[in-house]
Amino acid sequence: MKQTRTQDPVALKRLTTFHIGGQPLLYVRPENYIELRASLSLCRRRNLPFRVLGGGSNLLVGDGPLPFAVIHVCAPGFAWIKRIGPATMKVGAGIRMRRLLRYCEREGLGGLEFMAGIPGTIAGALVGNAGAWGRSMGQVIRRAWRFDDELGKVETPVEDMGLGYRTSRLGGLIITEVEIELEPRSPELVARMARRYAIEKARRHPMNARSAGCVFKNPPGLSAGKVLDICGFKGVRVGGAQVSPVHANFICNIADASEEDVLQLIDRMRRKAHDVLGVDLELEIKHWSPESKVA
Repeated sequence: MKQTRTQDPVALKRLTTFHIGGQPLLYVRPENYIELRASLSLCRRRNLPFRVLGGGSNLLVGDGPLPFAVIHVCAPGFAWIKRIGPATMKVGAGIRMRRLLRYCEREGLGGLEFMAGIPGTIAGALVGNAGAWGRSMGQVIRRAWRFDDELGKVETPVEDMGLGYRTSRLGGLIITEVEIELEPRSPELVARMARRYAIEKARRHPMNARSAGCVFKNPPGLSAGKVLDICGFKGVRVGGAQVSPVHANFICNIADASEEDVLQLIDRMRRKAHDVLGVDLELEIKHWSPESKVA
């Protein structure tokens, strides 16, 4: 089993799109189910709480030593695609969305184009029920499998996942496989639709910035970005973190930002949205705090 401990200098800033994050007590990158079981056994023997890392997007990780282990479910072991029906696939949880979309374009499988331009892995997209343009992952997922070191692979149908707006009951679980049901379309149409979504996303969002995507969920009937724009946050900076001048719901790491830089901006954004417009903003990004010892 490949594993790296903190003395091996692996900092999570190298593995997150925010480029922020310290060193876990233990980092493991299993390549199959046998190694995954061994990773969980190791955490249990050492009494280590653990976090599950996928693509590292939509995530703010604390600086410095982190009091938990990290199990990284990613390529190559958990990044595969298997066609199991005319428009149905089973995919490894660690496959990147960009690679999956390329496969869909090549094979003429439509229905996932709305995810064009959204980073991360299929498992992360499922856990957060990611989406855009009025669609979300819950509309194409049929079932998923998680791994438990005592029960092994456990199947969960979509109706038991508790999927809602950017939320699910899957957080903290080790998702290993996902079944997706799409629909046949011409490869040219799939590619054209995905390209259109990607271009429009790039026009509205700071796609090349070091960020974790949208910081806050959209309040009911409102746009978090518009709320924060009205509050004057575009371009506001704390230390190395800056609210994007392009979209006020993005915080970008422009100069080696720290966790504290980002948290200060988040606090200011929340407070002003509440004080000025009476809007309570809920975080969309996940925060792995060094103070938290809960897996």
